[in-house]
Amino acid sequence: MKRLVIVEDQTSVRELLADVFRLGSQYDVVGQAGEGTEAVELCLRVQPDVCLLDAKLPGMNGAEVLRRIAKRLPRLRVLVFSGYETPELVREM
Repeated sequence: MKRLVIVEDQTSVRELLADVFRLGSQYDVVGQAGEGTEAVELCLRVQPDVCLLDAKLPGMNGAEVLRRIAKRLPRLRVLVFSGYETPELVREM
């Protein structure tokens, strides 16, 4: 079972995603965060296998979160999602 952290600033969306992942048996949701700094601290503390990461977050954006956790957790797999479709965001992530 893969350990999963969900990072999304909208609480209802974050909880919905957690519920969806809990329905299957492949993922164990080990943490949730609603802003960037909290996400970095959570990932470093629980060391998940997978992080579902929103690109736009308050405090520290998803790109900076990704840079910080990738350096410390090189085996972590990150799936970035966003409602924004700008080429700049894609390049930054």
